[in-house]
Amino acid sequence: MTRRLPLAALTLAAVAGLAAADEPKNGPDPAKEPSAAPYVHCVVFRLKKDAPKDEVEKLVADCHDLLEKIPTVRVLKVGRPAPADKSTPDVAAHDYDAALLVLFDDYTGLKTYLDHDQHKKFLENHGKYVEMEKLQVFDFQDEKK
Repeated sequence: MTRRLPLAALTLAAVAGLAAADEPKNGPDPAKEPSAAPYVHCVVFRLKKDAPKDEVEKLVADCHDLLEKIPTVRVLKVGRPAPADKSTPDVAAHDYDAALLVLFDDYTGLKTYLDHDQHKKFLENHGKYVEMEKLQVFDFQDEKK
């Protein structure tokens, strides 16, 4: 339970840094500013012990190949935990296999994503390898003032 709050806090920090990481060389893209896509969907995956060795790579690839192409997705980031020596000391969780962060304009965008055939295909491909009782999903709205 103590890992959930730091993960949510780190997720907020990641969202704040997305605009800078995605800036093209000729300046920021207003459509990719976090304030332009304030609805955040974050998923933390822990795989079953008997999952194939290459399951994380396949899951990450399908996030890009299937999920990122859903029309309501504004920004998608996915990957393994950062190495312990290159992440936030003492608070960053490393007890997961992959995490996914997706930005949408609003709840309707998230709902479209969840109901989309490509999302259903992703679940079909990878759901059998995910420890569903340990799956963590954080949906929140950016509350800029």
